[in-house]
Amino acid sequence: MTSLTLPQSDCAIRSAADLLLRWPAQEPLAALVSGGTLESQNAWTILARPVETIVIAADSTATDALAQLELALSRTPRPSVPQSHDTRDIPFTGGWILALGYALGECFEPRAVCDAQPAAASPRAVLHWCADAWCFDHTTSTLHAIGNPPTLSSPTETPAWQLHSMHPRESDAHYAASVARAIEYIRAGDAYQANIARRFDGVLSGSARAFAHAAISENHAWFGACVDLPGGGCLVSMSPELFLRVSHDGRIATRPIKGTRSADVPARELLESTKDCAELAMIVDLMRNDLGRVAAIGSVEVAQSRVLETHRTVHHGVAEIRARLRNDVSWMDVLRATFPPGSVTGAPKVRAMQIIQELEETERGFYCGGIGFISASGNAALSVAIRTAQLGAADADNERALAYHAGCGIVIESELAAEVAETHTKARAVFQLAQSGDVDPS
Repeated sequence: MTSLTLPQSDCAIRSAADLLLRWPAQEPLAALVSGGTLESQNAWTILARPVETIVIAADSTATDALAQLELALSRTPRPSVPQSHDTRDIPFTGGWILALGYALGECFEPRAVCDAQPAAASPRAVLHWCADAWCFDHTTSTLHAIGNPPTLSSPTETPAWQLHSMHPRESDAHYAASVARAIEYIRAGDAYQANIARRFDGVLSGSARAFAHAAISENHAWFGACVDLPGGGCLVSMSPELFLRVSHDGRIATRPIKGTRSADVPARELLESTKDCAELAMIVDLMRNDLGRVAAIGSVEVAQSRVLETHRTVHHGVAEIRARLRNDVSWMDVLRATFPPGSVTGAPKVRAMQIIQELEETERGFYCGGIGFISASGNAALSVAIRTAQLGAADADNERALAYHAGCGIVIESELAAEVAETHTKARAVFQLAQSGDVDPS
């Protein structure tokens, strides 16, 4: 392993996202980029070169999809005995960089699938096998080479890009009607909470990686990502939410987000909201139960019941639940117990997923799935794929379709206008990247 210490004064590494611009344009890329501060729970950035890709197709049966996933994950088995390592060890030493689509959750929870399920276009999952990577330690500004990664260049200028023609797929009134229907289900006792999302569409011209650099840098994304997809597409994530972090000694943590306000308003408005407090408490209970399915008896604990996190455009309410995995638990067991993330489904999870499928007119794709790594070292980390743009392949004019979703946790106290406004607040993460003259935020 080679290490290179980079000076803080180097203008080319103002942030780890700048490393995206140094990656050779002709090389495939699977990057997990921390664009936030050290307090953001993510002190490492990983830029890896895929040498093999497994695609779990949209039309694969649940049985086939899970068999493919289990076979792939068997290549990076969890240590059967907790390992003893220095806490400064590099978390990724080769293994999988993976993007799990929301629809993969239907394979784990087949009862969530309705008979009238629309045809999906996005894969259920994409797994990149990466033996070569650059890992950047934010605490020491040290760049570590894993395997034989490509040489990083020193770009003289940022490639051009433009995001334009941004617009919501459905009207505010249509989304409000979906929220109203979800509230009816909650009042009838079908669920306590359901996360209902809507889609925004746009067009990206120019460099997808330069767009990812801007998106992650400007939003200070704690769990950013830029992951190439088969066929020329790309995922660009600005996620603030940790889904799962697993260390080589079997410790596991999740940090669900529930409750949002614009960063333009005082944080106390969120902190004093009993509705948002209850919204998070429901998901804490759900995630405690999910982790309990794979945790050692008595090890599940709520480390933080509710704290405030402020990001570039929003305040969030966040909790942290920790546990210790049983020694016999595999990666497949962990995903089967927890996926899709409870914060983006609702509670109870299966009924909430049924309501989501009924009320949302477009497939989620990778939105509300998970993006992250599972390393041969026994470490793993996945973010919740929110604040995530899914880009299609470039056409002859180097333009790509862009899909972006924003959703809200709906509870019995939800107000239609407030939930509509929250979707626009969350969409600011990508709308602010578009030229104001080309944006139609209505």
